Amino acid sequence: MTSKKEIVQTLVRGIRQDIESYKQLKSLLKRQRELMQRRDNAGLQYHNDHQTCLCDELMIKAKKRSDSLQQLGFSGDAKGMERLISKLPKQSGIQVSLLWDNLLAVVRESQQANEANGNLLVSQQTVINSLLNSGSDTVTDYGEKRGI
Repeated sequence: MTSKKEIVQTLVRGIRQDIESYKQLKSLLKRQRELMQRRDNAGLQYHNDHQTCLCDELMIKAKKRSDSLQQLGFSGDAKGMERLISKLPKQSGIQVSLLWDNLLAVVRESQQANEANGNLLVSQQTVINSLLNSGSDTVTDYGEKRGI
């Protein structure tokens, strides 16, 4: 059986690892934007596969963190983490709180970068659709245009 101390140590180690993983994700999102701007579909396919794997890993780690918080008797969410931090000895609580705040900040930054990429994709699709549909009300027969 794992002691509460070991569970907390594992949680803290996981937060540190997640901070680094989210920094990597942020970098990947920046690269994804560059590939989207260049319309590099082959590069995007390879890149997105790698990015998806990292996101899957982050989801698994978040689930483990949630489970660990529940093992300790807290809710498996941000409120549970905050309650755990409040129960730690003062110095440890300060350190873990800083790590937690850092993790939340890089998560927000990654979400913002992802939303910006989504907006770029939508605008690119809008341009493509307008180009493809620009002459849909006019038919050209043998060089002559006529309205439908």
